[in-house]
Amino acid sequence: MEYSSEVIAEMLSLTKEGKREFLDNLYEFLTENKLTALDYQRIKILSTAPICPRCDYEHVAKTGISDGRQVYQCKSCKYRFRETAKSIVYYSHKYYLMLDYLKCMLEGKSLRACAREVGISLPTSFKWRHRILSAIQGFEGGITFSGITEADELLMEYSEKGRRFKSLEEKEQAMKTVHPNVAVLVMTDREGNLLFKHTGEHRVLNEQIKNELKHRVSEKNTICIKPNEEFKKAVMKSKSKKVLVRKHTKGLAVYSTQVAENKIKNLLIWMSRFRGVATKYLQNYLMWFMVMNKYLKDEVVSDVGRLLNLSSHDRWAWKRYFKLIKLKY
Repeated sequence: MEYSSEVIAEMLSLTKEGKREFLDNLYEFLTENKLTALDYQRIKILSTAPICPRCDYEHVAKTGISDGRQVYQCKSCKYRFRETAKSIVYYSHKYYLMLDYLKCMLEGKSLRACAREVGISLPTSFKWRHRILSAIQGFEGGITFSGITEADELLMEYSEKGRRFKSLEEKEQAMKTVHPNVAVLVMTDREGNLLFKHTGEHRVLNEQIKNELKHRVSEKNTICIKPNEEFKKAVMKSKSKKVLVRKHTKGLAVYSTQVAENKIKNLLIWMSRFRGVATKYLQNYLMWFMVMNKYLKDEVVSDVGRLLNLSSHDRWAWKRYFKLIKLKY
């Protein structure tokens, strides 16, 4: 397949319905034409102007081809990089297996089962999962709500699952440490828009709620909250209409937080399959759940193309992933 400007322009000019059909058939199209996740990443990147991954400078020059990929050099910092630098396929020697990995991942298989079926190691399986999940984090900023909007909070236990200790003393100290609950802000509307955001420890604070309301709701929204002091303080100055949901009206009135409560229950049931998630990676799994609810169709073959497309949008996905794995407990 030639990555000409005509081919890319044709893809970008598809109607909304045409893009849906294209994504539904993307996995089969790529496998039939022996194309990989790297090939699709190139298509996504070539549809925009190249940018230096080191200094974000837009003026770069072509300096040849390496392994079939275009090489650029930044005119500002002189950094040389290939067109797929810092994307989900960056530093992936077995990128040609990533489509199969996405399929296993969407089938709900464990890290070990994915590794065994695809033919990669368990550490690589773990890295690929979080590369993909880190790549879709950018969609969180675009989540907005319309109509009746419900806000609630979810408190979860702190976890250091998978942590490796340098010594027995360090492990004993970690076992003695009591950590507060992890707070998650939950927002949803009746249109299917959904937000789960890890906000910190103890409880969700009114400043955090206000910051989310600023760019996610408008004066046309009606916000439903429980009689929680932090939530009441946050929505007090909001231009939106406010409805305080009390116990005796819960589930009976049009204005309720029942949809948000159901989403929380569904999230907890879905996350139970992982047998615990490290708090360090919690937001990745929350985003995975949100994407499943909003963008995926619960049809594995169609969803492979959709998830590949979503994770290929972020040309700096590897940066976010690298920053995440370097976080210390």
